[in-house]
Amino acid sequence: MRRRRRSLKPLLFVLAGLATGAAIAAGCSATSTGNKFDPGEGGSGGVGASGGGGGSPTSSSSGMGGEGGFIFPTDDGGTDAPNDVPVNPCGTKCGPTELCDPDHLGSDDDCDGEADEDCPCSAGQAHPCFKGDPSYRGTPGCFDGTMKCSENGYWSSCIGGVHATDLCFLNDTNACHAMTTSPFVNVNLKDGTGNFSADAVPGSETWAVACPDGVSPCPGVSGSSPADDFKPLQSGEYTVTYTKGLAGGGTATCTYPLFVGAPGLRVELEWEHNLGGDGVDLDLHLHQPNNTLPWAVSGSPQDCAWSNCVFSDFTPPPSIDAPSWFPANVQPPEPVSWYLDPTFEKNTCYFAPRGVGQDWQILGQGCHNPRLDLDNISCDPTVSNPDDSDFCAPENVNVDFPPKNQWFRIGVHYFSNDDKTYDVHPTIKIFCDGALSAELGPKGYYDPETPITFTPTDGEGLSGGNRFWLVADVAFRESNQCGARGCVVKPLYSDEAAKTPLLTYDDIAEQNFGPAYPPPLQ
Repeated sequence: MRRRRRSLKPLLFVLAGLATGAAIAAGCSATSTGNKFDPGEGGSGGVGASGGGGGSPTSSSSGMGGEGGFIFPTDDGGTDAPNDVPVNPCGTKCGPTELCDPDHLGSDDDCDGEADEDCPCSAGQAHPCFKGDPSYRGTPGCFDGTMKCSENGYWSSCIGGVHATDLCFLNDTNACHAMTTSPFVNVNLKDGTGNFSADAVPGSETWAVACPDGVSPCPGVSGSSPADDFKPLQSGEYTVTYTKGLAGGGTATCTYPLFVGAPGLRVELEWEHNLGGDGVDLDLHLHQPNNTLPWAVSGSPQDCAWSNCVFSDFTPPPSIDAPSWFPANVQPPEPVSWYLDPTFEKNTCYFAPRGVGQDWQILGQGCHNPRLDLDNISCDPTVSNPDDSDFCAPENVNVDFPPKNQWFRIGVHYFSNDDKTYDVHPTIKIFCDGALSAELGPKGYYDPETPITFTPTDGEGLSGGNRFWLVADVAFRESNQCGARGCVVKPLYSDEAAKTPLLTYDDIAEQNFGPAYPPPLQ
């Protein structure tokens, strides 16, 4: 059946002018969540586009100040050594060794400025991480970075984020500081400049945004200083550079992070698109948790995809094949099919591109779980305006309030090559409460490591049908004693030792779910 078509670094700065008492208070209030976008009790947890907590931006005019009430256990207790790490005097969680168990994953347990060095992992996995005293993790102004599992099976350095090693807990929002937002929401980038922009020469302000690795095309900034400057369509950490003109001549700049993420489970699929706006068509699939009925590339309640899991399938009366996985009358954080958050911006589906967000708004029931926000059939990779219908946004599927200890399965189907003759390389990014938890496709497969490649014949419907990739299983953990939950991602292999991906065909997938789910999480 033819488918229907639808159109910064350790102790480089200490914020000036902060009193000792204020620093002690910040240290004593530290909590540990480890999640940027934790739904919490009774709410969606999405974060709006207003400026977030303090951070550690770099600035051409930032000053140096006193140490405050924290202590430095290394060297002579001063701030001149690059390995000085501040310790919370009101309840440090620093210990003698680095811990690799799930409850401590991503923490700098021995407070040496690195997280999980020498801890083993599986290639393709990723995890939020925090450098410095773990007691500061989750303090306003502190944000996790990301560590990725290397080809040799150990965690990389913690990249990005705003850490205790950056004195994030001082939470200075007067200077340029970190911001948080949900995907699709327009962001006023000036909110991240604090008072740094107060003396800017009128008309001189400009912003430049660098996107996370693999986000291409990168959305452009829409103007010099409009109310809404930037619309990120993908999750991750963006880097904003602000430049202002000075009254006496010259310019000054600062750089600060913009963290983009959504609550719960979000899966994004990307691949190469042909210049001119047409190209091959891949489809993202999410299978109902703990259900082993076969996949259905053209629609079935257990398989959320383009044919049954978009806005039009949930309008009353819903499609007979529309997924109905969760109850309709419970409150988050329990899994719920429909949820209308009282904070408008937390209904992330309300801002989906290509007019879909307006459709959800008009319906007025909030967002459905699960849902496919975008079915990307064709786009033009030269377009940088995210509001343009030809902008190459990723396909993405969402479950805002996923159940605990239940496995979801992710699949990618090569629907059609559309008579194109070039190879494509699918990339799956799995985000749990806004944190990247796996990046599969370019890495994590074959020995030696090679990207997964779909050839034109994979989309021609030859013997066995079109290609179907069984990507990974993902499950959310119970919250630990510190409030962090996170998720576990297990890539699927046909031969785990050789890291061979589990590739099959749609005709087979529609008869066979694939291997059994992993055992329940402990």
